[in-house]
Amino acid sequence: MTSSAEMNLTRFAKTSLAADFVKDHHGEWNHRDWLEFCAYLEDQGYTPIDLDQVGLLLEKNKTDYFNGKL
Repeated sequence: MTSSAEMNLTRFAKTSLAADFVKDHHGEWNHRDWLEFCAYLEDQGYTPIDLDQVGLLLEKNKTDYFNGKL
């Protein structure tokens, strides 16, 4: 059985939210930006969610951003 956190992560991954965040921050962000993004995800109904996995998605998008693929 899939947990709510897994379902929310899957739902989040299907959006452009991670890519939009990376592009809006030009591939660089600080801890405050991260906390604000986490709060945004909560406001948008994406919790519970594995924030470590969200961070990995952001880092993948960051790599794509700097490689010109985003």
